[in-house]
Amino acid sequence: MTTIADGLKDVFLAGVGAMALGAEKTQELVNELIAKGELTVEQGKAINSEVLQQAQATAERVGQQTQTVASQMSEQAETAAELLKEQGESAVSMARSQAEMAADAAKKDSVSFAEALKHDMLEAQMAVMTPEQRAAFAAKAAEIAARDAKAE
Repeated sequence: MTTIADGLKDVFLAGVGAMALGAEKTQELVNELIAKGELTVEQGKAINSEVLQQAQATAERVGQQTQTVASQMSEQAETAAELLKEQGESAVSMARSQAEMAADAAKKDSVSFAEALKHDMLEAQMAVMTPEQRAAFAAKAAEIAARDAKAE
């Protein structure tokens, strides 16, 4: 798997190769001009030296830019990884909170259901009681309520 850094390295090397090829072509052109007498050997050497210096300066500049871009891309990749980690942690935290809320709601619903069922059963029992049984039941309920009130 090639990385972006590998791609940048390939582009850099291609640029160096192009500059080397350009330097070779320049050398050939200078040699032709010297052979025709249009340039002196000293002028040819000066031109070759200048072209070589410019090519080296360009290669250094491209190398520095490549390193800068690679560094920036590495930093961006680290930032993206950190953001993904934070998002994952947030999602887990949110899921836990929602699970806790659902458990609390289920617990409250089951308590409410149990209380409603208890009341329904008491009403059904009272429906089949005689008036004397209801009076005894009401007295017992009042006694229990008084005891619970004292306990609180």
